[in-house]
Amino acid sequence: MTAVSSQGDLVFRFTSNRLCLDFLATCGEVGHRDIERIGTPLRYSRWIEASGILDSSPLVDPIDVDEARSFRERLRGYFSGVISGATPDREDIICISEMARRPVPRMELSMDGLSVSKRADRAGQAALASVARDVMSLVSNGLLPRVKQCQDPTCNMFFLDNSRINNRIWCSTVGRGCGNKAKKRAFRSRQRELV
Repeated sequence: MTAVSSQGDLVFRFTSNRLCLDFLATCGEVGHRDIERIGTPLRYSRWIEASGILDSSPLVDPIDVDEARSFRERLRGYFSGVISGATPDREDIICISEMARRPVPRMELSMDGLSVSKRADRAGQAALASVARDVMSLVSNGLLPRVKQCQDPTCNMFFLDNSRINNRIWCSTVGRGCGNKAKKRAFRSRQRELV
């Protein structure tokens, strides 16, 4: 992976409308700068907490990080195949299915009986099981045709298109999103043409 140029590059992105697609965003600008956002146990732990899979920063180790990164590449291959209209790779399908069979976080009632927390004995594995089950949910709910990949060549983020007519091409059109950046580039280009 390429070195990250700024702290802003390490910000977790939860804009895809699905957990499994947000997990893919833990590596940004794939094929361009390859920004690794979960490359250490601490970063992976923080992503698990930020994603809402578990309530607090869990303990994970370097093996969990390696497994997460490997699984992420399997997911990327799977969704790339689906989007291109190709039959997904058999090994990607097997990997996702095996990961979905692992234990997911469990709910525990606090000792005062007034709150609930999400816990797991093996946090890294429970997080990947949650991600894999989200893929299963996309498939079983017929949402795969709505999974898209951002058309910005330096982004490549996957997202679930919830638009009424299923015609989005950018991961996001607000703030620093690719759609907003494309609009600004088009506006500047039109302004230059007028001068």
